[in-house]
Amino acid sequence: MGWVPGAPPPASPASGSPAASVEPTVPAQAVPDGSGESCPNCGVVPQPGHLFCEACGYDLRRAAPPPPVAERAPRRGEFAGATCRFCRTASISPDGWCEACGREFNPRDSVETDLKITAGVSDRGLRHRRNEDAMAVQVVPSAHGGGPTVVAVVCDGVSSSPRPDEASATAVRSACAALVSALRGGAGPEAATRAAAAAAASAVARLAGPGDPDGNAPACTYVSAVVTPSSVTIGWVGDSRAYWLSADELPVAEGDATLPARGGGVALHPAPEPDHEPVRIAMPDAPGGGTGRDGALDEPAPVEDTLRLPTPSVLLTEDDSWAARMVACGQLTEAQAYADQRAHAIVSWLGADAGEVRARVMTMRPNNPGAVLLCSDGLWNYVQAAATLSAFALPYGLSQPLRAARALTDYALQSGGADNITVVLVPYPPAAHVPIPPAGQAGPDPKE
Repeated sequence: MGWVPGAPPPASPASGSPAASVEPTVPAQAVPDGSGESCPNCGVVPQPGHLFCEACGYDLRRAAPPPPVAERAPRRGEFAGATCRFCRTASISPDGWCEACGREFNPRDSVETDLKITAGVSDRGLRHRRNEDAMAVQVVPSAHGGGPTVVAVVCDGVSSSPRPDEASATAVRSACAALVSALRGGAGPEAATRAAAAAAASAVARLAGPGDPDGNAPACTYVSAVVTPSSVTIGWVGDSRAYWLSADELPVAEGDATLPARGGGVALHPAPEPDHEPVRIAMPDAPGGGTGRDGALDEPAPVEDTLRLPTPSVLLTEDDSWAARMVACGQLTEAQAYADQRAHAIVSWLGADAGEVRARVMTMRPNNPGAVLLCSDGLWNYVQAAATLSAFALPYGLSQPLRAARALTDYALQSGGADNITVVLVPYPPAAHVPIPPAGQAGPDPKE
């Protein structure tokens, strides 16, 4: 999550610096005029005199960021065939170091999980030095002999906060465990979703330490899905998204220029690379909202929408962003808001500095087969239209969700890969005939 160059530091915690004991602050500007130094987080050369990287939002007054979340000791043969994400060679030694470029291999740089009934991919991308996204999926068998329920969570660490990779990993673990526990305890999908978002918010808030200055604590976005045989329930905070992809729409014509390339190679119509990633920012009230303690923004009351439609492909979430809020307030038109450099600044997040967190929740009951897509902005920065995503991911995403998740991830990489990319697909309705993993299996741990 980045910073708008040339603007004054925001009133939000995005402008803080980590503790001196962890990431010491240098007294002068990190990028003097004409130095040509690159950002230590993503490698992009900032504009002369800028204090924040315009590509990833990293505070250039700091020293190099800390290492990613600590990895466990490697298992024998674990890295056989693994590919280094820096030099792209399959030469990872048994102890976890690339023999070609000498860098330590981080399994979190590229993570895949395939439970057959659902699947996901999380990738570092081509610019960032670490993967600050995280995901978790799990299957909850029915206690009454019905179809299974699938839960999925995706979180995107805020790059301008300290330890964003730790924040996202903590959030998905806490939320997934809370979802499964609540559902097994008899809670409905909406109640379970709220409980999971609250658990994730509390867990991330506890990561804040006394050395985090100016209230700038580890932070991340959040989106979750509970997919039952008859409904889809989504909860979210921030700008990670959920889409419904319909299998019953007319096929897109081959000449449609909005369709991404289906084969290998470079995408035919890559979207322009985003100039900036979101930052956290204080916002005026939207209708129905208020101002809480210390002037922090209170979110509008939770939305309880139930969509009963022929169910075309549609974006299910509304970004908690500066642009979306300005449009909702009636202060700017959509065209004006999204033309502003602050368009993607987020106004809600999980973290100790987020104030009271109230996830927005909605439920839909699809009338036809399809798939639920959860993703971070590393994907939707390049392709946003639900119909285009549906045409690209379906129909094979209904029976091979990992194949579809890989294809969407590859498209984002071919289009520039400027951010971390996370894609989770859950076919609907969940396939009762697919073997359900043993209880407690939830795919790879975000640290792994």
